[in-house]
Amino acid sequence: MKNHVKTNTYLSERDEDICVDIFRNVMRVRHSMYQQAGSVAAQVDLHAAELNVIDILGKFGPISMGQLAHATFISPANTTSTVKKLEKADLVQRKRSDMSAREVTVNLTSKGRAIFRKCYPKILAEAHEYMATRLTHPEMVKLAGILKKLAV
Repeated sequence: MKNHVKTNTYLSERDEDICVDIFRNVMRVRHSMYQQAGSVAAQVDLHAAELNVIDILGKFGPISMGQLAHATFISPANTTSTVKKLEKADLVQRKRSDMSAREVTVNLTSKGRAIFRKCYPKILAEAHEYMATRLTHPEMVKLAGILKKLAV
């Protein structure tokens, strides 16, 4: 698909096409994987963003709200809102840090850990199947390395 509206960029047409292809394909992959996570989250009456918080806390343990926002790619304001919903459902608990009154640490409750144990393997299996049906193992390893370089 070519540009309907002509624009002047410093890129050659070939480099522009490559850049657009990478961007669009990364977004398509993200959308597909997010939909898969959303279907797993719906099985436990959660949204994908809420399950994302549970997954991060289950994998990495108690962390600060700032670290949680960074790890989940959710804005700090939305992280606070999501954590409040999960706290209301008794899936997480927040605690003020002993070191700083400004820092709040978030941790899973026993109910939250149970959801993590149930959902994390499903999401991981679906993500692996999604990739393994399209890529060889060496391609997955190579892609992981390439994406790591881009994700700095």
